[in-house]
Amino acid sequence: MKKTYLILAAAACFGLSSQVAMADGINAEKLYSKKCKMCHKLDGKKMGPGFKQMSNDPAVLKEIITNGKKRMPKFNKKFNEEQIDALVALIISTQ
Repeated sequence: MKKTYLILAAAACFGLSSQVAMADGINAEKLYSKKCKMCHKLDGKKMGPGFKQMSNDPAVLKEIITNGKKRMPKFNKKFNEEQIDALVALIISTQ
């Protein structure tokens, strides 16, 4: 698990594309599209909080995705830890 997180964090730091932010067969872009995009659209048009207003702190993002915040539901039962880490890496690399 630590190795996966380090790889994802390194990918985010080097600004690699979201397609590179795949680890252990997890397609973070697909997960984001299915579960996050409806409220956090990447094109600036939004139904909920915009993408640019998201934190760029990996620990904060992981906490919010896992446990939710205000109107955002928690995803700790829908995603496993590796999927959440992949989503965090995708968000960081795309900001």
